[in-house]
Amino acid sequence: SSSHLGSDSWVGLPVALNMLARGLTRAARGGWRGCSGTAGTSPSKAVMLATSDEIAGFKIKSHKGLAIGSTVRTKDITKDITSSLRAMFGGELPHYTELMADAREEAIGRLQEHAASLGANAVVGLRMATTNIATSASEVMVYGTAVEVE
Repeated sequence: SSSHLGSDSWVGLPVALNMLARGLTRAARGGWRGCSGTAGTSPSKAVMLATSDEIAGFKIKSHKGLAIGSTVRTKDITKDITSSLRAMFGGELPHYTELMADAREEAIGRLQEHAASLGANAVVGLRMATTNIATSASEVMVYGTAVEVE
C-alpha cells in the first residue's frame, strides 16, 4: 500500500503537517535543519525545507532539479511481538511510530544531502510518500525541487 502526503493527499494535509512538525521538532533538538532550525555545520544541514512552492522572505535564484531522499526500514522482531499484542487491544503502537519517525528523519537528511550536492540551499514543494515493499519492510521517500534562494 502507498500513502502520498502531497497536496493531493490520500492521508490528508493535517497528517502531513503533523509528520513534518514532528521532524522539525527533532531539528530544534539538534537534528537536521528545517526552515526555522540552525543545527549543525554540514552543508546539507543548511538546506531549508518548505512544503510550499516558495520560502517567505527569500527569492528563488535558480532551480537545480529534483532532490530525493529515501530509506527502507524493517521491523524489529522483538518489538514486533510487543506491538502485535498491543494491537489486539487497540491504541497507538509506539515502536512503529518511532520507527517511522526515524525513517522520515533519515530520508529528509538524505534529501538535504542530495540537494546540497546539486548546489541548492533549499528544497521547495517538499512531499513524502511511504510504501510497503515487503511484508516487514517500508520505504519512506521524500522529494522536492532543489533551488538556490537569496
